[in-house]
Amino acid sequence: MSNKGLKIASLTVHMVSGEMILDDVNLAVAPGELVAVVGRSGSGKTMVTRAILGLLPRGLNATGSIHLDGRDLTALNDREMDSVRGARIGMLFQQPKRVLNPRMSVGNQVREGLRARGRSNRTHESSEVRRLLAEVGLKDPARVAKLRSEQLSGGMAQRVMMAIAIAASPSILLADEPTSSLDSILKAQTLQLIRQEQRARGLGVLLITHDLGSVSQIADRVVVLDGGRVIEEGATESLLAAPIHPITRELIAASTPTAAAGKPFEGEVLARLQNVGRTFSPRRNPTIALSNVDLVIRRGEVLGVLGHSGSGKSTFARLLARMDRPDSGTVTLSADAATPTATQIILQEPFASFDPSLILRESLRAPLHRSDRDSADALVDAAVNDVGLDPQLLERMPSGCSGGQLQRLAIARALLVNPLMLICDESTSALDTVAQRHILDLLLRLREERGITLVVISHDIEVIRYVSNTVAVFYDTELVEHAPADVFFSSARHKHSRDLIGAAG
Repeated sequence: MSNKGLKIASLTVHMVSGEMILDDVNLAVAPGELVAVVGRSGSGKTMVTRAILGLLPRGLNATGSIHLDGRDLTALNDREMDSVRGARIGMLFQQPKRVLNPRMSVGNQVREGLRARGRSNRTHESSEVRRLLAEVGLKDPARVAKLRSEQLSGGMAQRVMMAIAIAASPSILLADEPTSSLDSILKAQTLQLIRQEQRARGLGVLLITHDLGSVSQIADRVVVLDGGRVIEEGATESLLAAPIHPITRELIAASTPTAAAGKPFEGEVLARLQNVGRTFSPRRNPTIALSNVDLVIRRGEVLGVLGHSGSGKSTFARLLARMDRPDSGTVTLSADAATPTATQIILQEPFASFDPSLILRESLRAPLHRSDRDSADALVDAAVNDVGLDPQLLERMPSGCSGGQLQRLAIARALLVNPLMLICDESTSALDTVAQRHILDLLLRLREERGITLVVISHDIEVIRYVSNTVAVFYDTELVEHAPADVFFSSARHKHSRDLIGAAG
């Protein structure tokens, strides 16, 4: 029996209180094999990768064994694990901007990946860095190499992480939601890149994902987690064609949204953008983030916003939410929409929106500071139930929750102040298909019941198809298309719009 590859046996992770996070998990990844781990948000998918890397949050204990090429990783000390991470294990994380070093340039971080494999030629490092950045789909790699993490969009940051992982030439790649922040075109390119590297190098890949479309395209085998346990596993084609467990069937059934939002309200103008532009560091190495945007958003509308990573979508969201100011043009809100709590934004990275030193109940209670404690707790519990979570999660610290759970809690917190406009910037990107459908249906119900205006920014064209009655497309910082949803999907005018629709199948 070969010792090569990754072998996990009887892995159990639990909190000090005894609450089980992972329960007797067994799985293996052979050299040259791509194994996908899927499951609902909070099922324990990301905790598997943290256990492999020896990066469990404080307060969690692990038992069982994890072997890589015959070496027991659980027996290694911190210094020994440091030499394994990067050199033997490549890593693509779900929240790359939390992992990248904000004090180092992108180029220097890719250089660290090159040096980790021990075969770096420093004379040619700069050209190799540029080649890797170009290989993962980043435009103008020489410029990108000079940037820092705060200057990257979520999709750009993920592709930088990809370049670092490839540079290290590891024996196994742990990919935790590597396409969750990418549009349909870049998602297809990223999956193709993972597959190419896997085949060219005989690389074992453990893919953590909620995206069953990704699984069907590139995975050799699938392992389904629920409640921290493996509930089903098998060859990809047979498992997706004939799932046995009810949870697996539910995940597959929810993977292709088909509904569409109703016609837009013909209401008053809630927000108007006129000739809006935004440039970062305008006097030194200027980066244009948004150019000459003209757009009207009406009360009760569901505006879906599409575009490639770095196209200007998130800058548009921050300007609309008044978290930033344009350098040119104006963003005008109606009188009631201009109040402090009328517009709420759900950001792409939920970990950054919660105080790591507070239990989650305290964070969600904060917007209700004028209410007495019991009333506030009742409202918080109701909001958490409304987004499909157990209020018991509120007694945890943020580090004790998955990215998907924190995204839903961020939505619950925003709804507590009854906003007129809710801006969702990739707010379902880390959710499994069942949880995603739940959140999208919740948003549509709120729109119907409260007349709330929704701005849904997503790289996932099926999310936009499901919720939107109007669609806006950004490309290279410009608004290139704005049309009713039915017109957009049947006869998009701009080439990039047609490419996005075509890449999604």
